[in-house]
Amino acid sequence: MRAFLAVPVLPPAAAGFHALRERLVADITAVHWAPADTPHITLHFFGTVTAEDAQQAVLVLRPVAAAHSSMTLRLAGLGSFPVPRRPRVLWCGVAGDTRALTALASACTATLRAAGFPVTDRPYRPHCTLGRPRQPWPSAALNAWQGAAAESPATPSFSADRAVLYESVGASTGVRHVPRVALPLR
Repeated sequence: MRAFLAVPVLPPAAAGFHALRERLVADITAVHWAPADTPHITLHFFGTVTAEDAQQAVLVLRPVAAAHSSMTLRLAGLGSFPVPRRPRVLWCGVAGDTRALTALASACTATLRAAGFPVTDRPYRPHCTLGRPRQPWPSAALNAWQGAAAESPATPSFSADRAVLYESVGASTGVRHVPRVALPLR
């Protein structure tokens, strides 16, 4: 299974995210949009793991989640990786209690590393992935994206009270992110 650990974007922010996403989908062409029904802020990407490895990850991560308090977050601003003129990933930024979110991500990384899971050494950059531009991306689409980003859209705040292990499942309509196990925060 392909799996990742993330904080789901919950109401009331989810409604703001959906409204923003709908507008972007209507205005910006040539993008492979991420699934609309499961907006999330990734904490750790596992890639392909066995069911046993997923169970082990949940076992070691449950106490990590329980040791961290829920936090108030919101999605704010638009950006891209790696560089604005040649984006490969389009995203919403995260605002609010980002120190607590980063501490949670760091604790998850350290725990997974100690348990023998592969982890990245890249700095954690909290974001909610919107989509990936088709390559080459037409300049009209890039200009529309940059115009939307200049508006600095934001959602209402939400209480992030859990991390969720998601499975990425291929479907005829694209990838679906299926929540498998919720790990409550304190």
